[in-house]
Amino acid sequence: MSIFLPNYINKIIIFLIIILFISCSDTKVSEQNILKIERFEKIFYESDSSSISEVKSKYPFFFPDNFPDEIWINRLNDPIQREIYNEILYKYDDILLLEKQITDFFINSSKAFELTISPRLITVNTDVDYRNRIILTDSILLIGLDNYLGANHRFYEGIPEYIKEDLNPQNIISDIASEYAGKLIPRLDDYTFLDKIINNGKILYYKDICLDDVPDKIKIGYSEKKLKWAIENEYFVWTYFVENNILFNPDNKLNSRFINNAPFSRFYLENDKDTSEMIGKFIGWNIVKSFMKNNDISFKKMTETKPIEIYKRSKYKPKK
Repeated sequence: MSIFLPNYINKIIIFLIIILFISCSDTKVSEQNILKIERFEKIFYESDSSSISEVKSKYPFFFPDNFPDEIWINRLNDPIQREIYNEILYKYDDILLLEKQITDFFINSSKAFELTISPRLITVNTDVDYRNRIILTDSILLIGLDNYLGANHRFYEGIPEYIKEDLNPQNIISDIASEYAGKLIPRLDDYTFLDKIINNGKILYYKDICLDDVPDKIKIGYSEKKLKWAIENEYFVWTYFVENNILFNPDNKLNSRFINNAPFSRFYLENDKDTSEMIGKFIGWNIVKSFMKNNDISFKKMTETKPIEIYKRSKYKPKK
């Protein structure tokens, strides 16, 4: 039994097939262009005494000349190192999603700064050195996967809560962006408190345009609760900065109170422990957002604009 469709239906079907074909082709091309990450921890821990020399020749920067092979063989057989490696492997057996995120980030960042960014990408085991989760050189980007096993992982017992909340897989791409921001965004004037928070605001705005589908809380390093507090108390914080003559104060002690990562911000009030840390960064971020909204200027040009000029032209005024 034959089925005859009206001519316009046939045209619609043909059109849909063409669209589907194009879509599939684009996906295929996209996947072919995804940057690949070298899994050094896999290569190393799957080697042995007979193959360690080959690993050393491929990754000489990980093996100082004054260290004998015995050091590396002992590390291969160390049960603690093996346990860390096994946990990395369990969490990151497949890193395609991370590779896609990094590829998209480099594409967006290259457009923002009108340059090509394409380093060698390598994952490593850092012995849970959470202070150096991401290491960026001129040509190599190292990602310490053992620092992103999840905030509640047993390896992180004893680490302060405000630090542990950033040791999740979704924080990797944000930390990578932070490292690149430090290299690509000019640090113009960094004297007053206002200079510093706006410079940090530039970094967070850089994440806005370069990180696809990354929540604001991940960009700044907040929990949902802390982001909510920052949003709801923005007017109070700004008023406090103005009334206490903080904005144009060069005192570096203000960094630890309102800019650096910490359990909370220090207003020297009774409810300080309920506040969000790094609140100065949050305010600087919103100043930059306001500046970009109210001025016809490219992102790159904004990064080259002095903080005081950004402030003056931002029309920043938080809502009560």
